[in-house]
Amino acid sequence: MLTGARIPMTLCITIATFPTMFSITDEYAKTLGSLTGNAFQAEVCARLQSVILDFQTIPAKPHGDAGLDGFSHLGRHGYCCFGPELSTYRSNRSLENAIIVKFRSDLRKLFELEFKKKKLVPMPTGEMSTILPSGKKLIHIELIVNWFESHRVIGPIHTAFAEYQEMSEGNFVDAEASVKIVGPKELANRWTVDEIALIRAKQKGFLKEIQDAAASVSIANPKDFDSKMSILRQLRPDQLAGIDRLAEELMLKWRTALAFENSLNESMPTLHRLLEATRSRIVTRVSELMLASSQPWTQLSAAEAIAHSLLEPDFGQLYGSLVSDVAAGEIARLIGECPIGWVNPGGANVN
Repeated sequence: MLTGARIPMTLCITIATFPTMFSITDEYAKTLGSLTGNAFQAEVCARLQSVILDFQTIPAKPHGDAGLDGFSHLGRHGYCCFGPELSTYRSNRSLENAIIVKFRSDLRKLFELEFKKKKLVPMPTGEMSTILPSGKKLIHIELIVNWFESHRVIGPIHTAFAEYQEMSEGNFVDAEASVKIVGPKELANRWTVDEIALIRAKQKGFLKEIQDAAASVSIANPKDFDSKMSILRQLRPDQLAGIDRLAEELMLKWRTALAFENSLNESMPTLHRLLEATRSRIVTRVSELMLASSQPWTQLSAAEAIAHSLLEPDFGQLYGSLVSDVAAGEIARLIGECPIGWVNPGGANVN
């Protein structure tokens, strides 16, 4: 636990909701194993960055990350992540094969090897020289995966590593380098896990849950929203495609905001009450903004900024990028439910 630092009220509320049947370490490992794709990689990097002083994440742009997601120890330790969507594999055997194929590919990039006419040959790419510090070579590589429940991935990966090591020109991986496969349990047990780490990991999973839930949320009466979008089409017939995209995006964010509200109502009533209070302030501030404008539809970006600024202090640290979607969703909700009217080209007021 952090010492000497003030923990936000929302963090304290969330900490109090954790189940007691698991230790924090066990719960963190379980949560980490449930993350996939970018969410898994982001949490692994956040975890390593919190415990290794010089851990460096590696952006994929401009030309890929050369198979390396991060390094530490002055460029001597490298890390590769893989978070497959477990439910898409019919059997453990197919999942094992996917892990082997992925990490073999990452290792070939690190060793600068490529297949040419089915033959593996050295092929310098130049990208590794822009990632590792000058003159440094990796002496240890960790392959971190969200599922490590089978020993059948160990032999093939270590065998490939030894083969690539022998064939490589050794520009960026030392001839005596080692490799290790790490799963959620191994990573969780390596360093002490505190409540902040567990909250961070859970929220990455929470984001995906909300996105999935939003797809099935039904908006009871979008009639007023549709009417106002119709007015925009009449006002700007030259922007029909853009207005259609705006309407579609706002409806998606509205469903996201509803899914977020429903989730808090079911599992975190204190946070739900806080959200309701914040929504009330959003209505007041945005209503003032819209009433001050003769063309309220031109104020949508400013309205979204207001919503985000009110949500961020209490929800930003817990829910990160989800706050932006919820802020936009709240504005979409106001478009559909707000009593402030938009005037159509014929002069009639639409509430």
